Amino acid sequence: MNVEDSYRELGLAPDSTDAEVKAAWRRLAARWHPDRNSSPHALRKIQRINRALEEIRRFRASNFGPLTDFDGGAAAPPSRPAPERTLLHTVHLSLEEAIAGCIKDLEGEVAEHCIACSATGLQRHASECRDCRGTGQVRQTLWFSWVASPMKCKACDGRGSQRHACAVCEGTGKAPARKYRCRARIPAGVRAGDLLHVSANLHGRHAGEKVALEVRVELLPHEFFTVDEDGTVRCELPVDGFAWIANRWTEVPTPSGLQQMRLRRGYHTYRIKGEGFPGADGERADCIVTVVPLFPEEFSKAQEAQIDKLIGANSRSAGTEAHRRTSAWQQAVKDWAARRDGKPAA
Repeated sequence: MNVEDSYRELGLAPDSTDAEVKAAWRRLAARWHPDRNSSPHALRKIQRINRALEEIRRFRASNFGPLTDFDGGAAAPPSRPAPERTLLHTVHLSLEEAIAGCIKDLEGEVAEHCIACSATGLQRHASECRDCRGTGQVRQTLWFSWVASPMKCKACDGRGSQRHACAVCEGTGKAPARKYRCRARIPAGVRAGDLLHVSANLHGRHAGEKVALEVRVELLPHEFFTVDEDGTVRCELPVDGFAWIANRWTEVPTPSGLQQMRLRRGYHTYRIKGEGFPGADGERADCIVTVVPLFPEEFSKAQEAQIDKLIGANSRSAGTEAHRRTSAWQQAVKDWAARRDGKPAA
């Protein structure tokens, strides 16, 4: 989804203000949130709304700075109080997990600010500078003169007071990180880049406090399958060329498991219904299998002998379609050649 599509998804013009973007997102989020909307399209719609918002935020942040007065975050009903903070968490799913949905245990750490110094790393109250005794200046006596020249105190940078490093965080401005943990339900049909919103419990100090997680979905590369934009799953299947000619059965991997598929000579593309990603209406897309028949670059003598037997059994045996048609063709060619050369037909 590019930025133009994102504006259309939210029903906005590209020159909309930050406030208009915020209002449009909240209005659509309240309307399409699955807790309030029983439509089967609600989940996919809210995911598209969130993706549109993220794309606009990313575009404006890189060009104009971040959206003003906007908290982003989860598309939750307005009646629910928003958690204190929103953290970004990336979850990596296999293609099979994304298609069918799954349960994932998420955990991580939250960076905490030092309360004692309000994350400044310095003590709250300044003390008088010992070097200048609060004046902000020190006097330097020149070796060639008895005159003392005033200059700015380097210890306090001329302020007359100093703020020492916070004793609690040792000047880092950070408190020990706290762990979070939650179990998230990943709905069926999520795609790479989708955003999900869950609430996680914080552990340690103030146990029971919650933090909002903005979970970004990433799909792991698959050894067999690729995915189109419309949810179609594609697979390339190498097969024996002679099995392809003979219309043999073969096993095909699909997201649901191995399936039997009959090869048809002359056909390279096969469609397996309902083995792709679920759409907004719940219907699953298809799996497209591209068959690559493999033949030897050169035939061995044994293979050539077998091929000669096949040719003889097919075109030289009376009663076969190949024998009837090739014999008629060869006779027609002989007659034509004789007429062309002025010789009597055989």
